[in-house]
Amino acid sequence: RVTLAMAAVKPTKTVEGGSEDSGAPVEEYDLGYLMAPLSRQRLEMVLAKVICKYPDEVEKLIEESRKAVDVKSIEKDMKQILGSDTAVSINEALPQLEHHLKLAKDYSMAKDATNATSILSAVTKPFVAAVVDRKLVPEEGSEERGEFDEFIIMLETSWQKAIDRISAKRTVEDLTVHFKTLSQFRLALTPLLGPIFSDALRMLKKKIRKLMENEKRQEPRPNKRQKGKAEANRSIDEKSSAPSS
Repeated sequence: RVTLAMAAVKPTKTVEGGSEDSGAPVEEYDLGYLMAPLSRQRLEMVLAKVICKYPDEVEKLIEESRKAVDVKSIEKDMKQILGSDTAVSINEALPQLEHHLKLAKDYSMAKDATNATSILSAVTKPFVAAVVDRKLVPEEGSEERGEFDEFIIMLETSWQKAIDRISAKRTVEDLTVHFKTLSQFRLALTPLLGPIFSDALRMLKKKIRKLMENEKRQEPRPNKRQKGKAEANRSIDEKSSAPSS
């Protein structure tokens, strides 16, 4: 827990030695208890007011929001939820999985595709393995299947939102890794669920093609002098390789 120590505002008085003492008692506030009754909207409003008063602090907020998520912690959580030894059914595990998807969505909304895709990869990989290895897909027409299908839609749209937020500064190699990963998930789940992640893969393919076109445009073009020299060298090579009469 984070504890905030604050002193009540009282007039200062000079004490022996020339130093000043407000004489105010120090009070400690537990931020967890202070924030507990506040909704997210109200917390955002409080934070906005603080930043408005202290604008320099927004840099700290941005820095904190851009820190890498603890992927190992998520992977550990997923192992506990979907591990082969757990007795929890797939539908009982869905609310906990949805919690991570909502976190990924928040990062996507903050235009932090790196953390969003890290979370989604950490969730999707063990989910796919559990569904395929343990055949956890509920029967068609059952109530459980309806909840399961809703989660699948949520998983797909979470990937789409994260990919949509991927910066143009990312490299072709970065996007190719995501494309290969999603393609593997698709191959594993399609026999059980039908085509999946189609839109996300199309978005990635489009972004990769655009990046490749940009890289090609940025390649230095030979000037006329270099071009003429290259043609002269090619002509010399052709003459030297021609058979003598």
